[in-house]
Amino acid sequence: MKNLVVVCLAVLVAVSAAAPVYPKCEDDSPFALAKRIGDPPARAFYLFSTSVGNYTIRHDGMGEVYVRGRKKVFHVKVGVNSRIERLYFFEYHGDLLLLYEAGASGYLVRLNQTTKKVKSATAINERFEPPTVTDQSVVFSDGTIVPLN
Repeated sequence: MKNLVVVCLAVLVAVSAAAPVYPKCEDDSPFALAKRIGDPPARAFYLFSTSVGNYTIRHDGMGEVYVRGRKKVFHVKVGVNSRIERLYFFEYHGDLLLLYEAGASGYLVRLNQTTKKVKSATAINERFEPPTVTDQSVVFSDGTIVPLN
């Protein structure tokens, strides 16, 4: 079973490497929507690429990044019995900003792309619209401001 999952993930990563760059979500937001493979209630995978490598994040928060043929694993926060429903990404000063909805919460996570460690995680309203980034802050349409320093 584990071999099947590994093979499926390898195929998904290969497909994501050939996929086009995803467009921005809104005119004023630098965040891009990650490609989703799979539909609820089945497993879902979110695929995207950055300047560092090709990312795959599973609905339960387990993530992998492939850099020059090597795989690194990481986890992002997802609530108990929750699933990632939508995911946006943006590279900011070498880090990766992940914005996603999981259950009744939304999260903004800053991930160091070199170490694959989460630098910060902030809970936000799950009904967010893709935000703007200004002067080291993420500004949401509901007035929420999350500092990035």
